[in-house]
Amino acid sequence: MFPLHTAIFPSSATDLARLLNESLQRIFIAESDPVTIHQHSYPHLDAISISLDGARLRADPPRPPVISGKISSALEIDQLTLSASPLSLGPIAVNLSFSAREVQLGQGKDSNDQIVLSLESATDGNIEISATQTDLEALIAQLAQNQGSKQGITIDNVQLKLRQKSAHSLAAEVHLRVRKLFLRASIQVTGQLELDDQLNLELSDLNCTGDGGIATLACGILKPYLQKINGHEFPLMSLPLGKIRLCDVRLTVGDELCVTAEFGSGKET
Repeated sequence: MFPLHTAIFPSSATDLARLLNESLQRIFIAESDPVTIHQHSYPHLDAISISLDGARLRADPPRPPVISGKISSALEIDQLTLSASPLSLGPIAVNLSFSAREVQLGQGKDSNDQIVLSLESATDGNIEISATQTDLEALIAQLAQNQGSKQGITIDNVQLKLRQKSAHSLAAEVHLRVRKLFLRASIQVTGQLELDDQLNLELSDLNCTGDGGIATLACGILKPYLQKINGHEFPLMSLPLGKIRLCDVRLTVGDELCVTAEFGSGKET
């Protein structure tokens, strides 16, 4: 989804590139303009390339707009690509790549009557999202510390273990070393990660265990947060897909946790 922050559709590829760059710069901090357009015969474009390599999500990015009303045809693009390796999303960095061929973008209006472009169809394409275990451990450490600091607990160390169960499922174990004043303990958080065919990641069966008073205290602090996110779905791609169908969706673990999918307007899930 690409909000253009204008009520008037761009009259040229140059205007379109400017509006797309301004829109992305509102969301991300990038050293240079992310968007490059190669035109054919506007509004038919040879290619749109988006590079967010090394970019950072702003601390207060605008919320994605909601399209209301009818969506009409806007652009034809022979090749649409996006690269973000790495892309900093607060405490975690991810690698993202997206490529689509023979793309149709539609245009709708948001609540302010400004144009928003949406992905309506593509002959074929693929998407890959990955993160290193080190970055995942750093994210978990920050989330745990945010909860533990309320009771004076410090997280000293985090180790994440992921085990493949199926193409859509992983078992997760998180070992944490916690400290309160001069007392230390180890706790373990276990759970399941499930990925559905629409790239929604669900956390389930979350539990915290440990021995000793400090471990019991730490788990007591973490459990309400674990209960809050248990069974919650986290969308990995908030892009309206129009007639596009995802297929061959996979969740794999190795040196990185990686989500991959292929898609196309005529493909079967």
